[in-house]
Amino acid sequence: MYPLLRSSAAVLSLCFLAACSSSDSGENLTANVEPSNCEITGHSYGIVGGQVLGSGNELSSSTVLIVTVKENKEYSICTGTLIARDKVLTAAHCSPPDTKAIAIAFTNNVGCMSEAPKRTLRLVVDKAVNEDYPHTNSIYNASNDLAILKFAGNIPEGYKIRSLPSATFSPAPTDTLVMSGYGTTSEKAGDSGTLRFAKSSASNILGNSFFLARSNRTVSVDKTIIVEQPRTGVCSGDSGGALYAKTKDGLTLIGITSMGVDHRALKDSDVRICHGVAIYVDVRENLNWIREQSDKLDRNNL
Repeated sequence: MYPLLRSSAAVLSLCFLAACSSSDSGENLTANVEPSNCEITGHSYGIVGGQVLGSGNELSSSTVLIVTVKENKEYSICTGTLIARDKVLTAAHCSPPDTKAIAIAFTNNVGCMSEAPKRTLRLVVDKAVNEDYPHTNSIYNASNDLAILKFAGNIPEGYKIRSLPSATFSPAPTDTLVMSGYGTTSEKAGDSGTLRFAKSSASNILGNSFFLARSNRTVSVDKTIIVEQPRTGVCSGDSGGALYAKTKDGLTLIGITSMGVDHRALKDSDVRICHGVAIYVDVRENLNWIREQSDKLDRNNL
């Protein structure tokens, strides 16, 4: 198996999650004991050669942190995009079988989530996972690495729903790609949990295939967008995050982060998964599935 990008894990106290679970609606956003100014502002290097995202801008207003609690009291981090008032689009591998183990955090850093759980956290109550995703570690599974999480409660003030793209939208080579996520800034960094973004040129899109040096062959992955990331790109924890095309009309959602592959490395010991290519599920190829499953989730909760 090839080393792939997957969501990172951190060992932290989970008492904040227990506090949130006492309310099944998640609507208590203004508890007096919780600070309202714990969000990050300013800029620094992040995502891989990117910048920290503060609150209230075009990217952070539709990006959420996905937290999955594990049996050993650790938790894994992924990224998601708000596509409805109670739904988040993310990667299938960010959605474990136990829905009760997943929470959505409306915050740009994990520290704020732990300080203000009632304001930031929403519990996942239902989900739709692409039935063709086998939950095994393979490049080819990126074709179907897509899920929708439905959560309880309302979205906080300042957050906005991200529109789906048209099936015919296509970025020009001169357009800019923008990726966002809560992942680490390098393969060895332990700094996941802060929302960051990075930019790249749309000319770095390779289509849905790339040459894998270790196998000396070209790999093609259906229904994906493969982007070369020589200097900036996604890393562990950015799984499920959005890939946007920035045009004169603004940001258009085109992909969901599935994994990273170091396609240049000739042997496993040289692999750096945060450098190489990033594989995104093509949202335009999955519009029917997204709409059908969103409607089904609504019917399930009538």
